[in-house]
Amino acid sequence: MEQIYKQYHSRLLSFINSKVHDTEDAKDILSEVFIKIYKNIDKLDSDEKLTSWIFTITRNSIIDFYRKDAKNRDNIEFNEEYICKDKEQADAISELSKCIEPIINSLAPKYAQALYLSEIKELKQKEIADKLDISSSSIKSIIFRGKKQIKEKLHQCCSYKYDNLGNILEFDIKDKNCNFC
Repeated sequence: MEQIYKQYHSRLLSFINSKVHDTEDAKDILSEVFIKIYKNIDKLDSDEKLTSWIFTITRNSIIDFYRKDAKNRDNIEFNEEYICKDKEQADAISELSKCIEPIINSLAPKYAQALYLSEIKELKQKEIADKLDISSSSIKSIIFRGKKQIKEKLHQCCSYKYDNLGNILEFDIKDKNCNFC
């Protein structure tokens, strides 16, 4: 177990930090991950599957963290300062979202169809792959490339500012003759 800890500690912490953005929460999640590894290591069939098994535990622990956090957020009373900031952000996202569907529709059909199902219908990539009879890895690639094309088209006619977590704070149309916005 000590060898697993030494081998995976920094990789897992980096992975968790990339998803959680709070150092203390990331450390808590990492502790939970190692507890789960310790409790279930005897259930692992093969050492060859160790890395994927550990990262699956980690990913599931991150998902559990966000589920708990979402339940806790329902019980929090927000003060006026947070509401105003969220309203400004919601307005920017609302304006920007009006551009997304026309941009998706302007893409090549394979990208448009996959992105429509992913971003508008909010289907999981596995569901999209099954629906379009394409492999999961191909769908992942198509969605990635399609999102890249959307980003390029948005940059052509729009400007937007992000916070350090990637949330949109401001949105402006640069080109008033934009075909999308």
